[in-house]
Amino acid sequence: MNNRIIGYVLLISFSASLTFTQSQTDILEKVLGEVGFTKDDLGYQPKGYWNRFPLDIPYKLTSFDDLFAEPLKLYDYARVMSNAVELYLEPAYADSADDGLYKLVYNLGVDKRQGGFRSYSANLIPAPDVENPIAESVQGLYEQAGLKREHYTFGQKAGYPGLDSIISEQTSILPDTVRAIIAELIVNLGEAIHWRNLAIRNCESDDLQKVFAIRNLAETQSDGTVYYPEIDDVANSIDWQSLYYAALKTVAASEQAERKLLKWTDKVATEFEIEIATPYGKIAILSPNYIRKQMPPAKFLSGIRASRPAYFEMDATDFLVIIDFGRRSIYQGSAGATSSLDNPISVIIDMGGNDYYGYQRKHYPPTTAVGILGIGVVIDTKGDDHYNGSTFAQGAGFFGVGVLLDREGDDKYKAEVSSQGCGYFGIGLCLDGTGHDKYYLYGDGQGMGGVGGGVGVLASFGGNDKYTAEPYAKVFDRGDYHSKFVINGNQAQGVGFGRRGDGSDGHSWAGGLGAIIDINGDDHYYSGNFTLGVGYWFGTGIAIDRNGNDVYESCYFTQGSGAHFCNGILIDEGGDDRHELFETAGAGLGFGWDYTNAFLINKGGNDIYRAKIISMGLAQIRSNAFLIDIGGDDSYYLGENTAGLGEATYRDNFKRPSNLTPYFSYAKSFGGFIDIGGSDNYYSFKDKKESAHPTAKNNFMWLKPERTDSTFGADNFGVGIDIDSGTIPGFFKWED
Repeated sequence: MNNRIIGYVLLISFSASLTFTQSQTDILEKVLGEVGFTKDDLGYQPKGYWNRFPLDIPYKLTSFDDLFAEPLKLYDYARVMSNAVELYLEPAYADSADDGLYKLVYNLGVDKRQGGFRSYSANLIPAPDVENPIAESVQGLYEQAGLKREHYTFGQKAGYPGLDSIISEQTSILPDTVRAIIAELIVNLGEAIHWRNLAIRNCESDDLQKVFAIRNLAETQSDGTVYYPEIDDVANSIDWQSLYYAALKTVAASEQAERKLLKWTDKVATEFEIEIATPYGKIAILSPNYIRKQMPPAKFLSGIRASRPAYFEMDATDFLVIIDFGRRSIYQGSAGATSSLDNPISVIIDMGGNDYYGYQRKHYPPTTAVGILGIGVVIDTKGDDHYNGSTFAQGAGFFGVGVLLDREGDDKYKAEVSSQGCGYFGIGLCLDGTGHDKYYLYGDGQGMGGVGGGVGVLASFGGNDKYTAEPYAKVFDRGDYHSKFVINGNQAQGVGFGRRGDGSDGHSWAGGLGAIIDINGDDHYYSGNFTLGVGYWFGTGIAIDRNGNDVYESCYFTQGSGAHFCNGILIDEGGDDRHELFETAGAGLGFGWDYTNAFLINKGGNDIYRAKIISMGLAQIRSNAFLIDIGGDDSYYLGENTAGLGEATYRDNFKRPSNLTPYFSYAKSFGGFIDIGGSDNYYSFKDKKESAHPTAKNNFMWLKPERTDSTFGADNFGVGIDIDSGTIPGFFKWED
């Protein structure tokens, strides 16, 4: 009997035995075992003798090397992040605690960027116990900035009214408790400024100014088009611990103030505007209602005429803090964003109203929760809000921390690039509690961890949400050659993306951690290339949706995918879902290219998967790639005559080392397809014609390459299995 017949008999025998498999068998372990692998064979641990492997890549996150070596821990890593969102972003949590935002910023951002913190406390200090606490706290800011508290001339104190009396007169309209709460906030923002200033104490002023002015990171970094030496200089001089301590203090103080002030929204005066100057930006306190049809004279709060009737419109640039008790507001300028190096922290606390953050402008400065060399925080408690921005908006950090928290309402988010949860050498978080929300941008955002080990997270607790990263280059040109420049390379929706300098100037920077996390609701994800749980160049991308019937529509390098030394994972844990690729329609649904760990894991529901080419548990160039579906009656559609569905593509340099790049022969690769449970269908298609897939079928196992193939071996294996029962225990650690 020849080898081909033996292999065929073995496969038939195995497929017949599948129905008798015990329900608790670890199917992943079983599939790996078919080719002599164990779970320890997955992942990579590069060695110094790996000639031409990009070894010296700075700014890798502390998690990267270990996830690269133990890729099954990607599930744990992603699930723990979603656990934090589920716990601390749930509306009920804020009803009894005032540290949810602090915990989210720590768990999603600071802990991922910087070790040493354990989230015990931000160590806030109380308000000054004096008759005029706001005046006293503002005076403290002047002293902190090295400015005199009182002035003397001709041998006596200056005769004009002192700062204390001006502030006391303005704030006398506020209840005593409200003044104490606001004073406490100001004092702690002063503390945060102290730590932020410590963070940059060793940086050259000229470098800081140059870094602050950079706006084109989204266009210039992925392939190393432009090198900014000042970025390296600042990165090697900044005191990260002090920066993140400042951020933790800012978010903790801001949230505590919001939770306390909410109890006073119906107890403060009907209409007032208070403005106080400080060395670090102005302070504004606004009443719940706004009756006048336009702003007061220009000397007060920029004096912008309202663009919409009954709305209060202001230029929010250069503010330390704006407290809005609930009026309908339009915030123009750099709202809740660091507008200069002298405005190191900017906070907005808006407790009600249907608000606009940016309105009817062709271009916006960095706005709405943006931290560039500082900290920007926006907390919007309720209302149906509109967020508009251009570059750097809606939760973005560049050598800083930007945090946007919108607790409730049907909101609309629109920006161009570097927005909606985007971090470069910093942290950007865009967090939404409940409501049916819409997100739109061109790229670099919606959970994007960019160069320098940046962390970017877009998270939603509840609501039927629509996430769009514009796929078509004819709308906004980020055309990607993988799709003939018709489809954009978005770098969005849970993507970690680094600077690949190996083809240009050699200054390669690791990507960071990008995550899009949605807990509840029927959601729609729509995007082009490099989206939805994708890694690139020493970055990690995570997309995780916990509940609901969801639709994922994207194009190429997408949905649990990656290229060039990275990790990518998409997890969907409930509902009847559709995972569909359009246009070029490939390199997705569990696809790895060039030392990538890639996973698409779907638990429960009757799901549909569709791709034209190279997808569905396909490993290429020494990758580990899996599509794993557990439960439900599922349908798989893959184009004719293409690799996928549990396959590892072979190359000659796997067996015989190339003369100059032998590391391809040192590693192992695995393409895995696993469907557990349900009655499933597998189709090949060309155009509109469909037929049964020639290899994959219900209750069957297959190998690609086959055992009898001349390319079988070389530590490069592909296995697919459809089995009635079994489990993968590692994916059920948190189940009840």
